[in-house]
Amino acid sequence: MNTKTITGTYGSNETETEIYVCTNDLGFSWYVCDDSVNVCGTYDELEDGVNVETVNDCDFFTAGEEITSEEELEESIAA
Repeated sequence: MNTKTITGTYGSNETETEIYVCTNDLGFSWYVCDDSVNVCGTYDELEDGVNVETVNDCDFFTAGEEITSEEELEESIAA
């Protein structure tokens, strides 16, 4: 899997955040905003500047604690 950190926004106020992304070989990406437990999944391309409210995604799972890095996202996917 490939991981990256991008900058984007969330919410109606377009709050800026780091977004951790983990993409598999089939082009499916799991992503989570910094300090969130809500991990989402999508086939949409996720790049800097994305507003996650516009992504065609689904809530994938709720992590046991806030995710603050690419590594933590990858670990929570594998769990």
